[in-house]
Amino acid sequence: MFRTPTDDPANNLLFYENEYTQGFTTDLPSDAALADMKQLNFAGTEKCYSYYSGVLIQLGMKPGSSVFDYGCSWGYGSYQLSQAGFEVVSFEVAPSRRRYAREKLGVRTVDNMDPAAIDYPNHFDCFFSAHVLEHVPSPAKSFDYAKRLLKRDGLFVSFTPNGSDPHRAISPSWSKLWGEVHPNFIDDIFLDRSFKRSPRAVGSSPVINASLPEQAQLKRLNKLDGDELFFAARRSGETWS
Repeated sequence: MFRTPTDDPANNLLFYENEYTQGFTTDLPSDAALADMKQLNFAGTEKCYSYYSGVLIQLGMKPGSSVFDYGCSWGYGSYQLSQAGFEVVSFEVAPSRRRYAREKLGVRTVDNMDPAAIDYPNHFDCFFSAHVLEHVPSPAKSFDYAKRLLKRDGLFVSFTPNGSDPHRAISPSWSKLWGEVHPNFIDDIFLDRSFKRSPRAVGSSPVINASLPEQAQLKRLNKLDGDELFFAARRSGETWS
């Protein structure tokens, strides 16, 4: 499901730079607070990425694998992915948070996601996003960015609020998860259709033993009734769908 009309990209940038607030996700910590979080590698915070790193490892990512973190906010996730041994490059739409990630956490960032000016074509083993695709004006364009960035056989991996039928059936407040700052409410059917030429897997968190099928088909990992939707697909050609 999606809100229409969607956001103009220029207005979208201004909104996320000047208006969007989401607690830990957007609040830039002081140097002292950041030092405390780094000392524990963000354990115990709402943005601990140990689960996400574990899923990437289940999918075959190894130390030294290159990961593009799409929508890194102020860098807490990119930093943790780097600590897990991955070579990370990141993009964040809000310049102030992108600058904080670069200057305070040493995150390597790109400033431009124009398809005609991508800095790392066919470079990455994994295109990763956690709770980003529900925010973007056009998820299909994000899929196109991923295709341009990934190596052949590279992985697209996303986590989003779960818009699938099994979750909506047991969550009476699901409609609050989209329509305002979340113009998209993404489900398994949309992702399956968008990546139908790729080996792909879908589940709701926590997923255990995440893996992809060998052929261009969909593998369901569980009942899809959890709050968070996990999806992964392998780039096996020039197009996803």
